[in-house]
Amino acid sequence: MNINETENTLTATREEFNTIIDKALDRKIKSMLDRTAITSLNKSTSVGAIGDGPSANHNNGVITNRVNAVDPYANREKILKTFKFFNAVATNDHGTLRSIMQTYEPEYIRTLSPQVEGTNSAGGYLVPPEFYADVIFLLNEYGFSRKYCAQIQMNSNVLNVSTLTGKPSVSWVSENAAIPASKGTFGRLVLTAQKLAAIYPISNELLSDANVDVYNTILRIFVEVFGAEEDTQVFRGTGSPFTGILNTSGVVTTYLGASSSSGKTHYTDITLDDLINLVQSVGPAQQRGACLFIEQNTLTDLLKKKDSQSRYLWDLATSNDPQVNGANGFSATNLKFHGYPVVSLPNGVIINGYDSGTHASTPFAVFGNLQTAGCWIGTRGGMELRISYDATADTVNAFTNDLQLLRMTERIAFGVGQPGYLGVLSTSAT
Repeated sequence: MNINETENTLTATREEFNTIIDKALDRKIKSMLDRTAITSLNKSTSVGAIGDGPSANHNNGVITNRVNAVDPYANREKILKTFKFFNAVATNDHGTLRSIMQTYEPEYIRTLSPQVEGTNSAGGYLVPPEFYADVIFLLNEYGFSRKYCAQIQMNSNVLNVSTLTGKPSVSWVSENAAIPASKGTFGRLVLTAQKLAAIYPISNELLSDANVDVYNTILRIFVEVFGAEEDTQVFRGTGSPFTGILNTSGVVTTYLGASSSSGKTHYTDITLDDLINLVQSVGPAQQRGACLFIEQNTLTDLLKKKDSQSRYLWDLATSNDPQVNGANGFSATNLKFHGYPVVSLPNGVIINGYDSGTHASTPFAVFGNLQTAGCWIGTRGGMELRISYDATADTVNAFTNDLQLLRMTERIAFGVGQPGYLGVLSTSAT
């Protein structure tokens, strides 16, 4: 093997190159994620919630198919395909990219509609299913919406989900007497898939030294940006493209000070009494498995509240002492309010900006079990990666800056089937 530092080239025999690839694969396998909890990507199987969220095992009737723990080396061929895919991206080898796509199972390709078509200089390619599985796995682990909502794999762009809008009544009847007819009424929640996309510029210098670390870099970046946007839409989406929980018609609204005219129009007016009112705004059946969803800034204000003797009002005696600053939303470990888990969301998910200004009629906290409330996230198809060498993104031109622009897209849907099962806390109107 000869390495030319001046020309930045490597000359090796086929056997030596195979050894290099084997070593790279070994490093990847040893550092790969524990994927024993990845749900099936089979088109006929619904994707269930992963993690320690409420009702994660039965998932409101959604069937899950978890992969059993196996020897990671048994997945060597799958990992090799993924390695070759990103190596082909790095070297602009579109012939290899097309040949890899031809090895995908027809179902995986068919679920992406319209079909992917190439362009003159660079095409669009479905990323390997293994990469997509890792993306979904990490979104379930580190995002919030996928962790606590119910999930389903969509077989088309639109999915109709039945919802219960009225319950049947029961009657006491005498022996041999007619039983009054009664039936439940049903509604329909329509999930329509929308495209979510992100562009990531990456230097050709980095890609020229491509190895499995590029895989981890791209994976982490897209999981972070996709997860943050999904969380924002699920909790405070305004209809473009989804209507989030806070803005869904039918959710039970509780106001600061217990009245829409209490005069408490500031986020900082929140008290522990308001949280009690929020929890009690939904029925006992809907409180089962429920969580309190608030942002870090709101939680910080609540934790600081003291009585006249400077004692903290929030009793932390039976929970781990939370670190609420600089922990990116994962800080309030085991923190509970009256027995209900508190989910500390990153700032910016529920409200655009937390301040001491006036914000009339603005909801900024959620209570409920998102799964039993029918908060559905639908996933349509796989993930598409497109590559450009001459496009411009954010005033940066790929050609003049010797970059590649990687554009990743996915299609998801969201809706709330039983909004009356959820409570939201809002500032007062006046």
